[in-house]
Amino acid sequence: MQILEAWCEELGRIIDIYTAQRAYFAQPDARRRRFTFRCSDKACRLARNPLVSGVGYDQLAEEREKFRQIHFRVPPGHPHLPTCRWVHDDERNADTGDADGTRKEHAKATNVIDVFAPRRAEAAPRPTGSGTAAVADVDGNDGSAEAGQPRPARTGRTRTGLLEKFIDCWSQFEGDALKEQYVTIEGQRLSYRQAVTQVRWIAPDTNGRRIVYGGARIALWPDPQPKHVYIEFFDECEGLPEHEGSRKLKVHVPLARIDDYAGGGLLTSRLTEGRSGKNYVRVFAWGTIEAVAGKPGYRLKLESLDNLVVKVIAKSTA
Repeated sequence: MQILEAWCEELGRIIDIYTAQRAYFAQPDARRRRFTFRCSDKACRLARNPLVSGVGYDQLAEEREKFRQIHFRVPPGHPHLPTCRWVHDDERNADTGDADGTRKEHAKATNVIDVFAPRRAEAAPRPTGSGTAAVADVDGNDGSAEAGQPRPARTGRTRTGLLEKFIDCWSQFEGDALKEQYVTIEGQRLSYRQAVTQVRWIAPDTNGRRIVYGGARIALWPDPQPKHVYIEFFDECEGLPEHEGSRKLKVHVPLARIDDYAGGGLLTSRLTEGRSGKNYVRVFAWGTIEAVAGKPGYRLKLESLDNLVVKVIAKSTA
């Protein structure tokens, strides 16, 4: 069965896997420990308290070009109640038609993203202390509702405001499948192939209307006490005119902004790992590419750091 959320014993609440990832990296390095997860269905948890495993949420570097989708799974020997909401959802979604052969719409069992809603501001401040304080769910659930109590029904569309969640999904498709799967972004219905575009293909009419990506280098400034991080794409904006003699594209983020960001621990860890020399970096971002007066090339404006994804990939993969 596919489990999209779990009860975290250390946090004392129900969370999704991306919230678990942020909370894990919010812990101080020396005291960073994996969490213990149980079924999010209250009745199932009270009756059997089955263990749920979190897969991949504590890893920094990707092992392959196709990014893993971090997820929860049911380990062997930890059965759920037959009435558990996750068992029930699986059985419900297995039924795709009526007895007369007509097809009915059901909430899909997969977590393929149909709607990406870019954030317009930082969603919540970064957790403080040990990292085990309650943190807001990455897609807006404050975690106060307990499974077993009324919760929003699953529908046939999966929506997220977290770019990484969409990119992990997008990465699972290739070839013609990228043209056959669609996502809606700010009213645009785009194929997965259209939605995510290499930096060099961005043109004036697609600027600010596509997710851009490419290999990048990371630099801190100034030495020896940096206050800013600059992420510079290897590819240039070939579809845009030169600005001050350059088409290079950078993302500039003050380190203070990362410190205040809910996912700051994860982002900081990835930036550090990406600069270690052991890996290479691929960056995905949603924002408007702008020219800055007096500075060559372009800057990508981020309204929220949720619209930035830094993927660290082991060099052995290449």
